[in-house]
Amino acid sequence: MTPSLQAETRSGFDGAAIAVERSSDEPGVFFVHANGFCKEMWRPVAARSDTARALGWAAMDQRGHGDSTIGAPPYLWDTTARDALAVAAALGGPHIGVGHSSGSACLARAEVLAPGTFDRLVLIEPILFPPPHGRADLPIARAAERRRRSFESPDAARRRYAEGPFAAWTPEAIDLYVDHGFRMTDEGWTLKCPPEVEADYFREGNNLDTWEHLHEIEADVTIVVGAESDSHQDPYLTMLVDRFIDADLVVIDGAGHLAPMEQPGLVAGIVDAATGNSQAAASR
Repeated sequence: MTPSLQAETRSGFDGAAIAVERSSDEPGVFFVHANGFCKEMWRPVAARSDTARALGWAAMDQRGHGDSTIGAPPYLWDTTARDALAVAAALGGPHIGVGHSSGSACLARAEVLAPGTFDRLVLIEPILFPPPHGRADLPIARAAERRRRSFESPDAARRRYAEGPFAAWTPEAIDLYVDHGFRMTDEGWTLKCPPEVEADYFREGNNLDTWEHLHEIEADVTIVVGAESDSHQDPYLTMLVDRFIDADLVVIDGAGHLAPMEQPGLVAGIVDAATGNSQAAASR
């Protein structure tokens, strides 16, 4: 692990063990990853962000992911939001939240549940959809269940992802995912987030009413989407931005849903611009 980072376990809202890494004692920036990944995926963004370096930062593993407790289904996104609130409070109350996909939805939900927790939210490809709400057996959930669970070695996993579904990722991002999103088991180099857990998260993605409360969020919001996103296009995208009291939209050319892993420097620059470090952002 990067020597300057501290790894620890914090309690979720119900006492569950939530794994955290942080760069300082009272970090000002709080990162939450996307479904299926892990906290370490934020390192390339944090390392390139003047805001994260100046204020300190922390990232947590959602339960069922990384080094957090797996727990039992269903994996409710409301639970993830409450875990984030518990961890953020234990860390001294970081005032900037940065999330990706389900992590963005988690942070928006957290702000709905506890208004004023964050002054600024940077929501990258947030999974925040209008009704009808409910648990759904989506194709992406069925695809997640079919994911290969184990590889014979880290190098085998690295080759698979670099040549396949994550070919647009930076080599650094692939290395972080392979090194920290897996562990050695009797089966081989095995996913820490089991395919059935990832699938259950997908099925629960719109089984809550955050959409109806987005207009209550008083924090400044920046919505970030990839120009090639398969989930965040108009007319939905305009509807989403308009749901907030104060939201800016940033579109990253050449990126899809996984922009933090594809263009971490640009994402870091967007975080800096959103938090007042526009000169640093312009230099990337």
